[in-house]
Amino acid sequence: MKKLLLTSLILVLAISSLSAQTEFGVKSGYFKSFRETNTTFEGDGLKNNKNYNDGFYIGAFVEFSISERFYIQPEVTYVNIKNDFDQLQIPVLAKYRIGKKFKVLAGPNLGFLLNTNENFHSYYLGVSLGVSYDITNRLSIEARYNLALSNSLKDDFSSSSDLFAEFNGFQFGLVYRLD
Repeated sequence: MKKLLLTSLILVLAISSLSAQTEFGVKSGYFKSFRETNTTFEGDGLKNNKNYNDGFYIGAFVEFSISERFYIQPEVTYVNIKNDFDQLQIPVLAKYRIGKKFKVLAGPNLGFLLNTNENFHSYYLGVSLGVSYDITNRLSIEARYNLALSNSLKDDFSSSSDLFAEFNGFQFGLVYRLD
């Protein structure tokens, strides 16, 4: 995992040096975790269990301006969740400016579970969807939903292929551009 993070950081820095319209920034805020599993049996079928836990996130990003309205934004974000699995998320977002201050964003998200056990994969794939509002040129607020697209439960956990575990979450916070 350290090699992947180092490679990602080198790639982001290399790409940023090629772009004239590049901004760096940091972000932090509230994270609400929605972990859903169906690993217990009840009656004739599987029972869905949902765990809702609060936490926070902190991260850094690079924003590449492709045009006046379109941006690409890779990020690295650490997510700390009380009573659940801490995560490292690496989304690559496409952002589109609507008006002067409002942006919509969407893109793939690669997540790594940092304190998992033998029943879970240490990674998952997902998609992030959200909105951003510029308060000033440097400060924004952002809301985002992170939806897991892959099953985080290992296949050998049980003989049933119907078992799953998904790590979804909602985040709301502040974004500060350094450049």
